[in-house]
Amino acid sequence: MPGQVAPGFLFFTPLTMQKVMANKIIRALWGNLHGEELKKYAILALGFFFLIGSWWPLKTLKDSIFINTVGPQYLPYVKILSVSLFFPIVLLYSRLVDMYNKEKLIYFFLGVYTVLGLVFVYFLHHPSIGVANAVTDPKRLLGWAFYVFCESYIDLIMTLYWSFVNDITTPESAKKGYGLIIFGSQLGGFLFTLLGTLLSHDASQYTSSVPLIAFISVLMFIMIAGTVWLLTRVLRTSGLKGYEDHVQATEQKQTPAAVGFFDGLKFLVTHPYVMGIFGLVFFQEVVSTVMGFQMSLLAKSTYIEPGLVNKFLFDYGLAVQGISCVFALIGTSVFHRWFGIRTSLIAYPFSIGLFIIWYLLSPTLWTIVYVMLIAKALGYALNQPTKEALYIPTSRNIKYKSKAWIEMFGKRFSKASGSVVNGMVGQALTLAGGFTIGLIALWIGLAAVIGKIFNKTVEENKLID
Repeated sequence: MPGQVAPGFLFFTPLTMQKVMANKIIRALWGNLHGEELKKYAILALGFFFLIGSWWPLKTLKDSIFINTVGPQYLPYVKILSVSLFFPIVLLYSRLVDMYNKEKLIYFFLGVYTVLGLVFVYFLHHPSIGVANAVTDPKRLLGWAFYVFCESYIDLIMTLYWSFVNDITTPESAKKGYGLIIFGSQLGGFLFTLLGTLLSHDASQYTSSVPLIAFISVLMFIMIAGTVWLLTRVLRTSGLKGYEDHVQATEQKQTPAAVGFFDGLKFLVTHPYVMGIFGLVFFQEVVSTVMGFQMSLLAKSTYIEPGLVNKFLFDYGLAVQGISCVFALIGTSVFHRWFGIRTSLIAYPFSIGLFIIWYLLSPTLWTIVYVMLIAKALGYALNQPTKEALYIPTSRNIKYKSKAWIEMFGKRFSKASGSVVNGMVGQALTLAGGFTIGLIALWIGLAAVIGKIFNKTVEENKLID
């Protein structure tokens, strides 16, 4: 009848309006992301949610446990030690890449780290070996072992997961989807760090909260494997193909798979572009290690009680995740789409340089905290997805093998180099700051060159192999 509204209209209109509103929000934050592409990045973001969600509490714990069991002055040495320990890990990884597909590799390594993680939870809870023992001694092997375990976990699993993502992505798609991925990762980091912060709020409960936080993080390893399984089951085959598949289909050629322990290293040293990516990682890790050591020294001298050091580090981690989560939501994809990869590469070290200059003018604990907040937050929300996009126009050999050498062994080498600097300059803040400013100048120049090569390769529809 005239003037009457169809019964289903009132029900349908709100749903339609919600869908339209959701599409507008997605378009504003991440561009024209919809359909299978949106589904793919949403699941990948869920995987990163659990990956970074498990890592940040462990990252905070490894520093807290090492400082309280071994001592902050030994931090440079554990970073140097990890270089030699990572060498056989990279060799094993390179061999397994030739033998198994990427999904099985993810399941295998997550299974290994889950078992090891549960073993560490047991020892952390032990009354004499664990954190209940407040004696600081360089012979406390638990602090050394747990530190290396956490470092190897994030480097190996992060490298493998990002290789998997880069392998099924195109440059144009990455400009939209990587922002969603980073938002998922930083949201996970923020929420799980918040949980760790709440559990660590009462410093007197330090000995019971640490094993519990570690146990929750280890459980998240299983969830990461579950998201990979989900992705391969619900996504169409076309959604699992990336830039290299497109180039091969266009040029009708296949990149031969290299077989051997040292092939990734060979590609690294013989390809200037890949060596340039390593250079970007090197500069970032050295600068971060030098500045992070300064913050650790000042934190330990300010907070004497072990529980207070642990609380401070969780508060710091929560702030990093909060800032990076907000930037990932409203800035990562927008920055990539508006300014491009090259400008994003340059903007990160330039920003850090400005804050380090501020630190040199006012060398206090809270100034260095602000420096590290910006360095870490922008590192996760802007530089990480930008650096990962550099691997998209490369062959699978480079994505998996060379990337493993860069992200695992190369990153350890870079942190060890920063630790050598720390051992030389100690608490000489002016020397540490001046050294990092010099590195940042070189870093900016390299970022400009690598960004230019990336743009040219993609524009010409080429493949770096």
